[in-house]
This record gives sequence, structure tokens and C-alpha cells, in this order.
Amino acid sequence: MREKKPGRMGMKRVELALLAFLLAGCGAETKKEVAVVTLPDQDSAGAQILISDCTECHGAPQPSAHPAGEWAGVVRRMQNWRTTKGFGVIPEKDEAVLIRYLQEHSRQ
Repeated sequence: MREKKPGRMGMKRVELALLAFLLAGCGAETKKEVAVVTLPDQDSAGAQILISDCTECHGAPQPSAHPAGEWAGVVRRMQNWRTTKGFGVIPEKDEAVLIRYLQEHSRQ
């Protein structure tokens, strides 16, 4: 007797099931792996807050990504996002340190 091999449709189902399984592991409940970045004044309190809190959802943004005047709004928008995703907000004291750090090293 000849062994029955899975047809083309059978393989597609297996591939789709595997893809679905892999994508299921990409939920917000797990911290994403992030690339190591070099930040200005990396040992400062602001950089440390950025590294520890901002990387819960995405890679660490470079302070030069925005002009100084935009950073407060960006951080507040991210605070809302953190609440929506269940991470909780960064405390006000740390938020102020983070914004000051981003503004000091921002695009001018």
C-alpha cells in the first residue's frame, strides 16, 4: 500500500496553524525584546526612566526624534497608551524627569 501524503491544502492549514501559534505569542502581555541603544547621558535618571519604562511597549526613542516643544505631549500621549495597555502610568515625579531629559537632548 502506498502512503498517503498530505495534499497542498493540508500543508497550507499546517502552515497557517503554525503562523497563528507564533503570532499568538506577540501579545501586549509579554515584554518585547529591544535592541540596545546608545542614549545621550545614558547614566542620568531621565535616561534610566526612558530605558525602563518606555521600552515596555517599544524600543527606546532617541531624544532627537522630536523638538523640545513636542516631548511633553508625546509623553502624555504615551501615558494614556500605557494605561490602555495595563502598564500603569509613570509617576508624576518620574514623568517630569523624563520630559526634562528628552527636552534637554532633543532636536533643536
